[in-house]
Amino acid sequence: MTFTNKQLIGIGVVGFLALWYLKNKTVETVKDVGNAVNPVNPDNVINGWFNEAYQGVTGSEGTLGTDLADYFNGVDG
Repeated sequence: MTFTNKQLIGIGVVGFLALWYLKNKTVETVKDVGNAVNPVNPDNVINGWFNEAYQGVTGSEGTLGTDLADYFNGVDG
């Protein structure tokens, strides 16, 4: 099968646009994943898992950090 020059240019443009789109989606996904596991981000995945486990075990509505701060500052919860 042979292609004309116009067809080859069209295939090249479509291929370029597809690769450009995939590159941008990959960068977005990497940023989202990086933010989800970033230890500085209070909404990271591991922090969420830990808070759920802590609240399930202790029955507290706060986090370990807020409960420790309340305890050391003499706040009754």
